[in-house]
Amino acid sequence: MTRAFSGTATTAPEGTTDWILGPSLRGRWDDPKRLSMMAWLMKADWACCVARGGFALATRKEDGNLGAVVVVLPYEKGIPSDIAGAMELLRALRPLGLPPWKGMGKESQGIKARAFAAMHATENVKKKYCSGPHAHVRNMSVDPAAQGLGFCGKLMRVVNAWADSRQLPLWLETSGARNVAIYERFGYKNMEQYALKCKNDPGTHDDEFGMMRLPTPPAAA
Repeated sequence: MTRAFSGTATTAPEGTTDWILGPSLRGRWDDPKRLSMMAWLMKADWACCVARGGFALATRKEDGNLGAVVVVLPYEKGIPSDIAGAMELLRALRPLGLPPWKGMGKESQGIKARAFAAMHATENVKKKYCSGPHAHVRNMSVDPAAQGLGFCGKLMRVVNAWADSRQLPLWLETSGARNVAIYERFGYKNMEQYALKCKNDPGTHDDEFGMMRLPTPPAAA
């Protein structure tokens, strides 16, 4: 997950987290500060999955190492209240400890501000279109060495079947038109394109998308 989201010299990073990390770490694939924060963010996704009673699926490459991972969080009663959601997040992240702020130096304040701005923006868009019972595809990661092998498709089809069996819509956020086209192949529809921006921060990320897939109705008996 960390390699997939962080990017390499030959593969693009995940756009949202790349924006959160800020301009001073952009393109510095091997920078220890970048890798350290990215690793913490991926652990946070796992922690939120566990706290919500979600699940993860993975595929393996021929060498036995993981090739792709998808993390899914069920919201069978819809989006919780702001207070309940905040408490759940605190419970999820407490075992992780704080992010590695000490190692971030002067970048830490900007990362904090952009992270909260991104969370606020994505939650607001989701509430507009998908506030009822649903499942959230929180993370879809393909190892850079496994891209183009069909791993994403295999996992997305399993998640689709799971959601259909429960008649749950699926929601995800993604970055970039290329990813939108990929998810459209699995039944997702772009609900809104929006920008991530932060007060007193000159950079904006205009390429963020909220996407939803409605469940396939069950076949008539």
